Amino acid sequence: MKRSKQKGSLTIEAAMGIPLFLAIIFGWVEVCILTFNMSMTDHALTTAVMRTKKAGDSSNSNTVNYAQMIKDEMNKAGGALWSNAVKPGSVKIRVDYFKDYDGFLKCTDAYQSSEECPDKKDQPEDMALAVYNLEYTYDPVVSIWFPDMAIRREVITIQEYERCSFKIGQGAGCAS
Repeated sequence: MKRSKQKGSLTIEAAMGIPLFLAIIFGWVEVCILTFNMSMTDHALTTAVMRTKKAGDSSNSNTVNYAQMIKDEMNKAGGALWSNAVKPGSVKIRVDYFKDYDGFLKCTDAYQSSEECPDKKDQPEDMALAVYNLEYTYDPVVSIWFPDMAIRREVITIQEYERCSFKIGQGAGCAS
């Protein structure tokens, strides 16, 4: 068998194999970054809501812009990678308020989105429940094959300054 006929086969295999291998590696790195980004978003949103929901007071004498507070807290808690992987200008934060649990249940059962619900309010006065909505577009960092992805998160919470008007069960830590 003559070896001269096989010249260049390694070059052809490498030329075909290395791009495929690199595409797989970059795809895996992109999936890891996406997973980390979603975890950071969940943690940052939870932390931001935890801090924001305590901002009001029971007298309602202080007007609090909860949506702006959430944006500020998200920028603090999101980390460097979150701001680099999110498409600039795509972050939308909305806060919907509900008077009570029954009104919230009516909206979730009867409507596709809380934006359509007539029981939803935009102002926090005398509203016990708040639904914090975060929507943004994930911009792939390393991979050109992944499309931009719209990611939506939602946190439902009881506003701390209104917790006594929203008693469920015995106690609830409020004087009757």
